[in-house]
Amino acid sequence: MIECCIIGSGPAGLQLGYLLQQKGIDFRILEKYGAVSDSFRRFPRHRTLISINKPNTGHSNPETCLRYDWNSLINAEGALFGDKSESYFPNADDYVAYLDDFARQLSENILLNHDVIEISKEGGTFKLRCADGTDLRAKRVIVATGFGKSWVPDIEGIETIDNYYDFDADPARYKNKRVLIIGKGNSAFETADSLVETAQAIHVVSPDPVSFAWQTHYVGDLRAVNNNFLDTYQLKTQNAMLDGEIDKIELKDGVYTVTIKMGAAADHTIILQYDHVIACTGFRFDNSILAPEIRPDMCKMDKLPLMSCEWESTKTDNLFYAGTITHSRDYRKTMSGFVHGFRHNVVCLAEFIDTRVTGRKYPSTALELDRSTVTKHIIDRISLSAGLFLQPGFLGDVIVLSGTDKGQVFQEIPVDWAQTTADFADQEYLQITLEFGDFGANSFHVKRQHTIYGGAPDPFIHPVIRHYKNGEMQSMTHLTDHLDSDWRPEAEKDAGVGTVTHITFVDAGEPLPPSEVAVQQLHTFFAQAALFPQEEQIAELSRAS
Repeated sequence: MIECCIIGSGPAGLQLGYLLQQKGIDFRILEKYGAVSDSFRRFPRHRTLISINKPNTGHSNPETCLRYDWNSLINAEGALFGDKSESYFPNADDYVAYLDDFARQLSENILLNHDVIEISKEGGTFKLRCADGTDLRAKRVIVATGFGKSWVPDIEGIETIDNYYDFDADPARYKNKRVLIIGKGNSAFETADSLVETAQAIHVVSPDPVSFAWQTHYVGDLRAVNNNFLDTYQLKTQNAMLDGEIDKIELKDGVYTVTIKMGAAADHTIILQYDHVIACTGFRFDNSILAPEIRPDMCKMDKLPLMSCEWESTKTDNLFYAGTITHSRDYRKTMSGFVHGFRHNVVCLAEFIDTRVTGRKYPSTALELDRSTVTKHIIDRISLSAGLFLQPGFLGDVIVLSGTDKGQVFQEIPVDWAQTTADFADQEYLQITLEFGDFGANSFHVKRQHTIYGGAPDPFIHPVIRHYKNGEMQSMTHLTDHLDSDWRPEAEKDAGVGTVTHITFVDAGEPLPPSEVAVQQLHTFFAQAALFPQEEQIAELSRAS
């Protein structure tokens, strides 16, 4: 009987296996193929990752460096992807080499060529049946298989076209041909960009306008590294981007005739002909390996499984999910669908599993509850934490102010879990997150309040402090944003790191260091919330004497 069985050896499976191994928890990772991380051996099809790699940050704190390293897995040994590549948008083959190296420390617990074809549950334990006839049993199962299948829209004739999942990506095949690409995500524009030099004409179509990551601050939307194609459209070089809904696709004598209901005007239909049509419409979780009685309900256009805020199936106890499929919890909002987001989620998941296996409490650290200590702690965390920075508004810190956990700090835990778990229901606590605000119509021309007190929250990522008591939010404050996202005093920073020394505010009277502004804002919030009053009274008595 295996304590924890992880299905899939991609980044999420390897990350969870590493953390369980560190905790001494029995586990196995089952991999369908003969090598780990098969998905990164195949995708992206054109081999350029859009997850940034920035080894030269000037920071000495390893955790802070992860803010700008979206590929490394969390580990104590310092195994960083930056040692494999210094390319800002690296090649996927380099990432495969990194994951191969990372997996070696787990090799005794990785079972390759174990194609799990069915997971069922009998008598409180899971039975895993593999294609070669092997049967395994486990107390807990964590599905970390990734999406597994293409998501295909319901369009008449779509079965006749190619799909990003397995199409022939050799640009020579499309020389002097007319190509239609369905979809407006990164895979669609990555494909279009790869064909610009060979295809005669390329059209990109979907019902909705393109969403730009620089506007939404969601990294799954179109990234600048993939949007060169837009230039070829606007300058009318035989390429186009269409807002329209495909009514039907007809293939006759090697030519596709596509009928599109255009979105620009009512009752406006256009019929076009192409030599190739490629669907780049995304992926979905393949739930077929789960027996019908434990098969999860699906959400987000049937792409992702439903799960709790502990990433546990809503239908089956001790069936968990890890990796990109956990994006159902923050779909198109934060970063659980990507390595730099879900690696931090997996840290929490490992702790949730540990509490069940060992009976230990979720880990926390002690903090003196006086105003100056809490202030410094918060400023350090918002300046240094990678999890808060990369999972804005999804993961947060909790400082418990009352009850059995008084003076304990829980770092980078799911915000939803903190607000619903019985652990904090009757306690008073502060919740610390980093969050984006409203950028308005143009994210490159943002209006700012430039006030310390009052005014609308800043649009760029900034700290948000919430005060909860007995499950209800009592008050909230937004701190001023920081160009370097580092609110510490200059003396506490690495030499030569950062750019901002002083900022003017309309209600300050003089330029101030951002660290002083953050302290003022926190102290004002504490005073208004009647927090840490004893220290304030002592300070007042001291001044009076």
